Amino acid sequence: MSKKKTIRELGIMFVTCLAIFHACKSIYGSVHHQFYLHKQTLALKAGHAQAQEVNKELREGLSSYRSSSGIERLARERLNLAGSDEIIVRISK
Repeated sequence: MSKKKTIRELGIMFVTCLAIFHACKSIYGSVHHQFYLHKQTLALKAGHAQAQEVNKELREGLSSYRSSSGIERLARERLNLAGSDEIIVRISK
């Protein structure tokens, strides 16, 4: 082989190796990013399930406050109100 042909083939081999290296690096980055996105998806699904549970509990709480006894309980627990014939006594530790 001639010297020019050898140099040309080495150049082509170098460019090909460089292209293969960048392709492998891109594939690795894509796979890594997919794993990251999968973990984020799982975390979001767990957060969504938790939010749905909280919403369910809040809806149940609202339905219990729609009755007159529920409104009275809310006034006693949250607003510290008492009936006309009652006295509130607070005991702290």
